[in-house]
Amino acid sequence: MRRVILFIVLLGVAWASSAQLPPDELAKLRKKRMNNYAITATMVFFAGAADGLNQALMYHYGEFKTVFPGANDQFWKPSKSGANKYKNGDPRQGAKFPGSTTWAVFLTDGYHLTRFTDHLLWSGAIALKFSCGEKKKWYMYFVEAAGHWMVNRVGFCMTYNQFKGTP
Repeated sequence: MRRVILFIVLLGVAWASSAQLPPDELAKLRKKRMNNYAITATMVFFAGAADGLNQALMYHYGEFKTVFPGANDQFWKPSKSGANKYKNGDPRQGAKFPGSTTWAVFLTDGYHLTRFTDHLLWSGAIALKFSCGEKKKWYMYFVEAAGHWMVNRVGFCMTYNQFKGTP
């Protein structure tokens, strides 16, 4: 019986406790959330666009060259640009500059630049989501991740389809 009474008392205290924010604090929190959503959604959209450009370079370079006729093939064409990380394009001569075959490879060609951009923007968006310090219900993390993934795929499709030749 004591356990039942204790349970009822604790339940009543829990219901009576209020964690409501004052209206001005609530408005600030909503604005902060919306800014966070806008910034992170923009970042994952452009990450998707970088991924779409990467895949267009790999599989539809002819269409890419039609859209960007002045593009430097030595930088953008995957079949040529892989050698950019080496002195005179020869792997036996070693790296073109310090880091050109490792941490700074994104400076050598379009393929690695678009991969770097994709990863950088995704990482930045994730860091921003977690750095806001707001606690949420566990399932909201999955809901937000799914929403951001969809925004990312929209960015991908909008870019990739420009080079694929489909509307």
